[in-house]
Amino acid sequence: MPLYEYRCKYCKNRFETLRSLRDRDEDVECPACGKKGAIKEMSAPRVFTSSGGSSCTSCSSSSCST
Repeated sequence: MPLYEYRCKYCKNRFETLRSLRDRDEDVECPACGKKGAIKEMSAPRVFTSSGGSSCTSCSSSSCST
């Protein structure tokens, strides 16, 4: 199931929720205020490498500067 990001149009709370593709356009209830009608936000894509390693070259094993 895809993870979608939403912003409540009433209390401005931002949250993520897993939604099936079939239910992606249904009204979403805000977990903070309980009202329905959250707005779907644009989200940054998450990229995973098939090698299992990190593609970041500026990171050391204990910290990341990005």
